[in-house]
Amino acid sequence: MDNNFVTRVEKLVRDSGGQSALARASGLSLGAIQRYLKGGEPTRGALIRLAESGGVSLTWLVFGTDVEAKPTPSRGEIPVYGFAECGLQGWYNEVRYRVATSLDWPDPEMFAVIVAGHSMAPEGIHPGFICMASPATRPQKGDAVLIRKRDRTATIKVYQKEDKDWLTVNGWLDPETPGAAQTAYTDKIKRDTIDRLATIIMVKRRT
Repeated sequence: MDNNFVTRVEKLVRDSGGQSALARASGLSLGAIQRYLKGGEPTRGALIRLAESGGVSLTWLVFGTDVEAKPTPSRGEIPVYGFAECGLQGWYNEVRYRVATSLDWPDPEMFAVIVAGHSMAPEGIHPGFICMASPATRPQKGDAVLIRKRDRTATIKVYQKEDKDWLTVNGWLDPETPGAAQTAYTDKIKRDTIDRLATIIMVKRRT
């Protein structure tokens, strides 16, 4: 984002009828809107909500222009790959269809993955949902990420931190008793076992 990001947020506030109105329209807190007006960095999910509620493109909101150097797959259809579940063996082949999206995100390598299992249900990511993943987008703490390992397993977890040797993530285990709450846990994954790490930038129901 450039130095005029605050100015663009101010325009969204004016067009929405005030800070509270923009907060309601975007589903963000009033405190979050006020942080952005002071120069705070929004998460990727917050950027998407702001752009959708304000009727503007992500390109304009982030960069101040709707002109891109070249078109990206996010402007039409993106490929859908296999499934992602905790420890699921096999990345599978590309599914025989592509998912249409109007998401405007500057990553030509963006792809989608179909969710299997309930390990991310507390984050609102349920079996059968489609997650849009961006390999070129660096994750921030609290972002959902798709992790494909060299042993051909794939999983979706919540990013916490990383160093040159380890990636730390959070997830949830299914309860031993039906109906009970899922148990949160933290996992550390060796960096040299990871084949691909992609940030989940949007989740949608499969139609």
